[in-house]
Amino acid sequence: MPEKILEMKNLVKTYIMGEEEQMVLKGIDLDINRGDFLSVLGPSGSGKSTLMNIIGCLDVPTSGTYYLSGELIRDLPEVDLSHIRNREIGFIFQQFQLLPRLSAQKNVELPLIYAGVPEKERQARSAHILERVGLVDKMNNRPNQLSGGQQQRVAIARALVTEPTILLADEPTGALDQQTGHQIMALFKELYQEGKTIVMITHDADVAKNGSRIVRIVDGNLSEGVYNA
Repeated sequence: MPEKILEMKNLVKTYIMGEEEQMVLKGIDLDINRGDFLSVLGPSGSGKSTLMNIIGCLDVPTSGTYYLSGELIRDLPEVDLSHIRNREIGFIFQQFQLLPRLSAQKNVELPLIYAGVPEKERQARSAHILERVGLVDKMNNRPNQLSGGQQQRVAIARALVTEPTILLADEPTGALDQQTGHQIMALFKELYQEGKTIVMITHDADVAKNGSRIVRIVDGNLSEGVYNA
């Protein structure tokens, strides 16, 4: 039996807009097993960013249940959510979100600093993971000394360095040219083949096809898609 690491049941998210209540997620049911590469495909305004924020514990549902690694997320205080984000989620953003004054290695070390990992261990782990993404020779470079693809590899290394339960990628090729985007997707496939669990949010159907499984979200409703070979 596959190990289920994420489970959502009848998950609803509403926002108050003036005097009106807007339902952005409308009863989402979603399970993710360890080792899945899930693409969440949807157009702008579909609710995919809200779903991503809830998966990443940046937001909480209005109703319904969300279990991550067996823990009920909905009613946790922010301090507990921040610990879960650091421990369970490796974030990869469209615009990389690297600190410009820090080297590639120091950027990768940041989650380990927040986790209280000693300096020597941080340095060893960050160097190892930068080697894994092919950037060991760029460890001392700052972001403005790297190409877009290299910056995204640093961001991927930063997401991997804490050995999170889920890699959560938001439009990871959106700021890259097509060739570089293909290279980043090749790296994602390698990580998937190594057993990493990946959730990728995208509006691009061609990018979504890189996943082993695709779900579609439209107007806050999620529908199961296809399993790729």
